[in-house]
Amino acid sequence: MSKLLKQMELFDMITTAELTPNQYYLLCCINDSVTPIRMNFRLELKSLIEDKWIVEKENKYLLEPKSHTIINQVEKLFKIQKTKTSTQLMNKNYKENILVFKNLFPNKKLPSGRAARSATKNLETCFRWFFENHDYSWDLILKATERYVSEYELDDKYMTCSQYFIRKQPAGTRTFISKLADYCELVESGAEMDDKPIFRQKVV
Repeated sequence: MSKLLKQMELFDMITTAELTPNQYYLLCCINDSVTPIRMNFRLELKSLIEDKWIVEKENKYLLEPKSHTIINQVEKLFKIQKTKTSTQLMNKNYKENILVFKNLFPNKKLPSGRAARSATKNLETCFRWFFENHDYSWDLILKATERYVSEYELDDKYMTCSQYFIRKQPAGTRTFISKLADYCELVESGAEMDDKPIFRQKVV
């Protein structure tokens, strides 16, 4: 099944308010004081007045409060969202997946002095960066994490904490590297345990 167009939300809002597309268009024209084109607006005006969307005063048509409400609601659909929510970036089950990821790491302090299981909020911040820059599914991420942890479960001297496994900024640099991305590539390519990971970054 094909994905619905985002603009379908506009028509859902209009029809839910019991307006036709032409009627909504006419409300917007009245709001902006422009003349509607390619429509017989007199019939639509009559319906809008009867349904109390507009009122006629001194030979002018004025919007009723509920008309302003629906126009403002639809207008929000066209505002550019500069920052995506965590749900938009990582899907609606991201909190459960982060918890599963966190619990794959041993519940102890590593020789480095850091806890293997980083704070959940820190993990969410790191995963936001990860999903903005890499194109891997949660299923692959968890499989890659299981593989990493299994390699170090007997000797955790060189194990990194869960937060740094997702991303880490090397000293003296302004960029992040990701062991998780490396291991996702390993698992996805079917590489053996001794194979070296190949880093792949999402093209944006």
